[in-house]
Amino acid sequence: MKRGFTLIEMLVVSAIISLLISLLVPVTSSVLERGKATQCKSNLRTMAQAVSIYATEHQGFFPPALVQSGSETQGWDFFSSGSGSDQELKPGWIWEDYGINHMLQCPGYSGSDNWQGEAYTGYNYNTSYLGGMKTVVRGRVIRDVPSSNIVQVKTPASTAMFGDGEYASGANKFMRAPYPGDLDADFSGRAAGTQGFRHNGQTNVVFVDGHVESREPLVKGQSTGFLSADNDLYDLD
Repeated sequence: MKRGFTLIEMLVVSAIISLLISLLVPVTSSVLERGKATQCKSNLRTMAQAVSIYATEHQGFFPPALVQSGSETQGWDFFSSGSGSDQELKPGWIWEDYGINHMLQCPGYSGSDNWQGEAYTGYNYNTSYLGGMKTVVRGRVIRDVPSSNIVQVKTPASTAMFGDGEYASGANKFMRAPYPGDLDADFSGRAAGTQGFRHNGQTNVVFVDGHVESREPLVKGQSTGFLSADNDLYDLD
């Protein structure tokens, strides 16, 4: 005669299954997060390689961070024209029309790009020392700050190029040093250009020499913030 499970036995089995699930879920989550961090680092390396190619083809100059004229913007990541449903996006300066746009999406970031509704977001570019800006209004140049040249970078291994961009209201694609830099001395909203520590409490950054690092926040538990207390990891020295 076959005997079924008693209520006690079923409860014991259920408890064991629940215990196993509780042990496996954090492990699975951790593995997924590590995978996102690894993909993020790969994206950053590819972006740095693209900049290296750009600099080789442009007498050593880094790509501009932004060139803006009316409704047209030419960014390091995208060229944009129009707005709303009429907006058109094309690959930006670093891609030279090759169109590897998906590389601009950090797999660990899902918030707003806080810019112009661009499809991919999560990374920012050193606009304090590397990428310059130009603004034209009604045909008149009101701001023209050229990008730096790679020969000006004295310590490529400690000059940040791209990183996990994030601040309280979303992601900003312009990385800012804590204090005014060579290219943005008149800029005041520096807190918008911070990094997001979203990969298991760390942030990823690629330096001018092409190597990628994961860095801890300056303040333990901080979700966004600068890479260094001063401009040490941003400047050309």
